[in-house]
Amino acid sequence: MNDPARDALQQVESAAHLYATAENEIAEFREILARQHPNDRGTYACAALDRVITDIAFDHRTECDGGADCRTCAGMRDALTIAVASVRSMIADEMTWRNRRNRRWFWNR
Repeated sequence: MNDPARDALQQVESAAHLYATAENEIAEFREILARQHPNDRGTYACAALDRVITDIAFDHRTECDGGADCRTCAGMRDALTIAVASVRSMIADEMTWRNRRNRRWFWNR
């Protein structure tokens, strides 16, 4: 495992520990990922994470007016920027793949 991946895992596990994430919940989601095609696991995990971030954002907005001094709102803006970009990229990649798969290549004519 490379250093950035190891560092990311350590940070994520530390944050999960702070929020009392249970090992059985992690194992359950890993089982869901294991049922996905290896090429689709990252996309599935990213989409699931984006859904959770979106739920948190909607819940927070009911409690906060979105003032400039709210650190949670600032963090949610950053997270949602990445979430929208990633979902749009996933859709674009899927459409590109479908178009490529349905295309008749010149050597097949």
